[in-house]
Order: sequence, then C-alpha cells, then structure tokens
Amino acid sequence: MNDTRLALSVEEILNKKFTPNVKGYDPDEVDEFLDKINEDYAVFASYKEESKGYIVSLETKVRSLEQKQKTMDVEIARLRSRLEGVKDSRAVDSSNIDLLNRIAKLEKALYELGVDPTTIH
Repeated sequence: MNDTRLALSVEEILNKKFTPNVKGYDPDEVDEFLDKINEDYAVFASYKEESKGYIVSLETKVRSLEQKQKTMDVEIARLRSRLEGVKDSRAVDSSNIDLLNRIAKLEKALYELGVDPTTIH
C-alpha cells in the first residue's frame, strides 16, 4: 500500500448500489456484507488518522530529545575541560583529617555556647 490515499470513503461504500442482473444477488446479503466492509473501513480510517497524530507526536519528541542531547554533550565537554586540572582527590591527605578535626572542635564549642552551627550563614 504505497499510496496513502484510500480509494473509497466510508460514505461511498455505504451508499453503493448494485445493478441487478438476471442471475442477481440477494440484496440483503450484499447490504450485510457491505455494512461489514463499511465498519472495517471506518476502523481503518480512524486508525490511520490516529497514527498520523502519533507519528507527529513522536517526531516532535525525537527532535526535542536530540536538542537535549546536544545541550548535554556541550555541558559534558565543558565539565570535562574544567575537571582536567583537578587533582585526584580520592587519596586521603593528613591535612584533610586535621581540618575535619578542627571543624568538629569548633562546632562543639559553638554548641556549648548555645549556637547551632548549621544555622550560621
């Protein structure tokens, strides 16, 4: 189905009249069959329209995500360049321990004076 246009509309199928011939067909049987075709065609046409909207929605989301990815790639590159000069901080340094001990003593002194150090700005 390369062509997206439908050959018949729901109304064309519903309003189709057959010319009787000598052998003829049972008109009620033909009408019943055409009613089934009409129902199927209506379902298909509705599905087609819903699919168009869904495709447009997905294309919009893809474009948005592509833009976000580009923005994030730029931010990652920026952060990587900032981190290039930072030393490896995983190693424990004795000066860090000294600083932590000093901070703990100062916090203790503040609590003893009745000051909560977490509220100091």
